[in-house]
Amino acid sequence: PGDSRINHAYGTLLLRRGCFQKSETYFRKAIERLTWKNPNPYNSEAYYKLGLTLMFQNQDQEAFDAFYKAIWTNEQQEMSFFYLGVLSAKKGDYQKALEFLNQSLVKNSHHIKARGIRATILRKLGNYEEAKKWIDENLAIDPFDYISWYESYLITGNHHILRKMNKLMRGFDENYLQMARDYGEAGFCEEAIAVLQQCSQHKPMLKYYEAYYLGRMGRATKALGSVQEAESREPSLTFPNQLEDILVLQYATRINPEGARAYYYLGNLYYDKMQYEDAKALWEKSTELDDSFPTVLRNLALAYYNKSKEPQKAKEAIEKAFALDTTDARIFLELDQLYKKLGVSAKTRMNHYEQYRETFSKRDDLCVEYATLLNMNGMYREAYDYIMSRRFHPWEGGEGKITTQYTISLLELAKVEIKVENYDGARDYLERILVYPENLGEGKLAGTKDNDVYYYLGLIYEKIGNFQKSKECYQKAILGESEPAGAMYYYDQPADMILYQGLAYLKLGRRAEAVSKFYKLINYGEKHIFDQVRIEYFAVSLPDFLIFEDDLDVRNKVHCYFLIGLGNIGLGRMEEAKEYLEKARNLDQNHLKCMLFSKDIDINGGLLWSS
Repeated sequence: PGDSRINHAYGTLLLRRGCFQKSETYFRKAIERLTWKNPNPYNSEAYYKLGLTLMFQNQDQEAFDAFYKAIWTNEQQEMSFFYLGVLSAKKGDYQKALEFLNQSLVKNSHHIKARGIRATILRKLGNYEEAKKWIDENLAIDPFDYISWYESYLITGNHHILRKMNKLMRGFDENYLQMARDYGEAGFCEEAIAVLQQCSQHKPMLKYYEAYYLGRMGRATKALGSVQEAESREPSLTFPNQLEDILVLQYATRINPEGARAYYYLGNLYYDKMQYEDAKALWEKSTELDDSFPTVLRNLALAYYNKSKEPQKAKEAIEKAFALDTTDARIFLELDQLYKKLGVSAKTRMNHYEQYRETFSKRDDLCVEYATLLNMNGMYREAYDYIMSRRFHPWEGGEGKITTQYTISLLELAKVEIKVENYDGARDYLERILVYPENLGEGKLAGTKDNDVYYYLGLIYEKIGNFQKSKECYQKAILGESEPAGAMYYYDQPADMILYQGLAYLKLGRRAEAVSKFYKLINYGEKHIFDQVRIEYFAVSLPDFLIFEDDLDVRNKVHCYFLIGLGNIGLGRMEEAKEYLEKARNLDQNHLKCMLFSKDIDINGGLLWSS
């Protein structure tokens, strides 16, 4: 507990997460150890970070002292001198502020924030000619130094300069907010407010910041009016994410405790900073004040399911969110994904889709899920017709989804035709699988072997007595990877392809090789069923778009049960196969391949297996 490195690192983590008081504790512990035998530590970064966290707590004098200690080491001098200048300006001691900023610029002469604030201080001191020259230097270094542009306008009164600044800033609210933060940090609240009022957009955070700076100037009544205007502004595309935003939104909740939106925005920020309990409490307060805003209910659903492990509360929250706006396809997607997690039946989910066809048709991923549900409910012709009626567009992470449903619908239609001995019709369906139509938006992956298709084509030719053609198809059906995989990515060979390889080997009279394939499935499942699975890297091509957190260990167990079931199908042990497929479905009610193979065992076993 006394290790300065651990305390400094954890304090930094807490500071980044907006936990200012907690981070202060750890920085002080780090400093205590660092100064145990020497009042001037070899590295003063802990003092610098302590100064930052004290600034965020409005403890300016203590922050000043911490920054002063931080200048002991070379590495911290640029920023520590800068903040000493900022805090001096905030107290109105412009001459001292100028000295500190000059020292900061010795360490980095291109420190744009320091150069901009120095121009402001020169103006405040009445050194207009020096300020003009300084501003010209600043803009030569960085033409996008907005503070220098604005200072030039304030000194000259030239509105052409102001128009040019606004043109450079593109009316983008974040440019104005950052400029206001830089001014406000040094205590120049009037300039910060004036800058915010230059923005042509009507984003809520502009008014929240205006209120905050008005409050710092003692204009509480005007501040309240600005907060109330911020509350009434359109909340979409507003994502507070800066540590300064915490102070601004906290101020808004203090002076206007009945305003629901500030709690919502602050909850979003805390959730981003991984302060999940604080975020949940703020969102709950927001819904208590205004329960007609769908997005905060949607956010609560994520917090309840992913962080609090309260699935029923998550379901209630997101159902209410969707009821408030049934045209929101994103919330429909998330609601359906939650239904899927909670084991809602495919029939119930499909009925829900039918009720909101116009909504789900806005998104390709929902349309893919609708086709999946049609296949789950045995409506293979409807699934195929629906897929062919729409133009799909590929997206990263969604590759292979619609082509899988296209394949399944045709494969299942072919099985029906084989059962009634309509071999020409069955062959037509199977051959359509071999070339994807253009409307699916993607082609076959290199290395795709279509083992299932060639197995059933071989079966058809065998039925009609064309044994040469049948053998050729079975030869194609045995190609491909022979080792099962964890099914983490769309380009992994599906496990059932190994089953079809084995079945094709049986048809070719190569029983030993067939049995080897089946036991590879069983052995993999038995070996890995108790694995603890973790994804410790960034990935976008996982099989599912994970809105609600997945239990990877359960998913792995489902996959292993499925593989053991497949292996037993190959060995002709249909009762054992049904048992393992049922175990998989007990953990995942929406496992489509388990449904299909269970159905095949019940009504179509002869097509799957023959010795």
